[in-house]
Amino acid sequence: MNIFIIHSGQDIDYVNEKKTEIKNRCEKAHVLLLKYRLFWKREAKRLMKSAQMILYIVGKEGYKSKNIDWEIKEAKKQHKAIVIYNKDGHKLNASLFDKDPFTKENIPIAKEVKTIDDLVAIVEDYENGKHIHLFNENNLDYEKLFEQYKLFSDTSESLVARRQSVNSFYITTDTALITIAATAFSFNTDLITQLIITMVLTFPGFMLNRSWLKVMESYSLINSSKMKILGMLEKKLSASLFDAEWEAMSNKYNRQRYVSFSDRERLLPIIFNWVYAIVDVICGLIIIFTYIL
Repeated sequence: MNIFIIHSGQDIDYVNEKKTEIKNRCEKAHVLLLKYRLFWKREAKRLMKSAQMILYIVGKEGYKSKNIDWEIKEAKKQHKAIVIYNKDGHKLNASLFDKDPFTKENIPIAKEVKTIDDLVAIVEDYENGKHIHLFNENNLDYEKLFEQYKLFSDTSESLVARRQSVNSFYITTDTALITIAATAFSFNTDLITQLIITMVLTFPGFMLNRSWLKVMESYSLINSSKMKILGMLEKKLSASLFDAEWEAMSNKYNRQRYVSFSDRERLLPIIFNWVYAIVDVICGLIIIFTYIL
């Protein structure tokens, strides 16, 4: 389970202490901690998207922080589950409450815990699938369950095939745009017109790759959900193959760091965007030095 931590910068030592405690108490908790820098909001959005839980570790002055309010609002916008760790009972941010439209009372939008034990219990319940209603009866027919398992496993394989065909479409379209942009220099026009045509053709490329990233995020979410359900089904069968495979890949004693296919896949639209950006910069510099300076 990925847990993104919201915190005040002045509480970083306390937050690191709690981060270590969470990791020691719960092996399945993967804590995501933001490094504040120039484009920190973009990084925060990215980390939140990959998190299943947003954990707000409340400090004494946290309720005054506009940055924390922004992160809480972004978590709400992404429909993420928010948990508040408030051991010392500090004042909470107003953004953690919604107004009841009828009574005008403040309604908390997050679950509040006082101990790490309570937090670990939430993580373990999630990992055990207690938030998912999967089985319809207590006395399971294991032959039928195994048939359902095979059918559901097949849908996961077909999802991968569809994902690859979608990637092929975007790669082909990007390549075609780059080819068309390159042929602009063969047009029987002056240089500045050729450069402008080339630059204009990069804009559809940027929009295309933005769409590609969103599609990949959707496929990644669907695939992770399927893997979660397959893991729950396997707990009722003789062996948990998918869970064992994941543990083998993510074992900390492995010499090689495991990088998911989704992470590698996201590099493709980013590389194409860099190509378009470099083309725009080169064309812009040629226009500036040839026609302006």
